[in-house]
Amino acid sequence: MTEALTSAIESETGRLAEITDLVERFHAVRKFRQALADGDRGGKALERAVVNELKKDRPWREVGELLGVSGSRAEQIAKGRGPLRHDAESTPHAGAAEGHSPDTSTPDQP
Repeated sequence: MTEALTSAIESETGRLAEITDLVERFHAVRKFRQALADGDRGGKALERAVVNELKKDRPWREVGELLGVSGSRAEQIAKGRGPLRHDAESTPHAGAAEGHSPDTSTPDQP
């Protein structure tokens, strides 16, 4: 990510945090996040196009080597697939905001 983009995102995040009306802040943050998601989709489409262009005369293994990923990951990118879950995108467990630990125990079976 470029410094200018990082700076713009940080600046907008700060501006959003200063909106005093909570409902207005919620809607502004939602609009901001949608704009980021739209940009991310556009970026992923560009990645796919690059990978598909590289693939025209190369095996997946070589495409992966050029990009610093495995051949199978390069193929996933070309097909628009990704890892099942990214840590940055994962949803916190219920109660996380209140400081509760996740309940990972299995309920007793009768």
